[in-house]
Amino acid sequence: MAQPPPPFDPDDPLAPARGLDVDGLLRLLAQLDGEEECAVVREALVAGVPAVVVVEELQREVERRLLRAREFYAEWSCPSRSPHPPPPTPR
Repeated sequence: MAQPPPPFDPDDPLAPARGLDVDGLLRLLAQLDGEEECAVVREALVAGVPAVVVVEELQREVERRLLRAREFYAEWSCPSRSPHPPPPTPR
């Protein structure tokens, strides 16, 4: 019997990927601008790569993109965390 997904934590950037099967991870990866990677995953499954290996790699890629997206939005929403200096203030 499958275990229920863990409770959703809004502060956990990886929460959207937890408990998803291959199809759910592929949908999420596509939403994260990963259409090309989705095609590679599907080809790997058709080619006979073990599903366990494919799912592990897919999970890592989705998690990497979720973290990257969170960092990107954190930089834009919090100027003090941005790697770019703020524009000069007019005098």
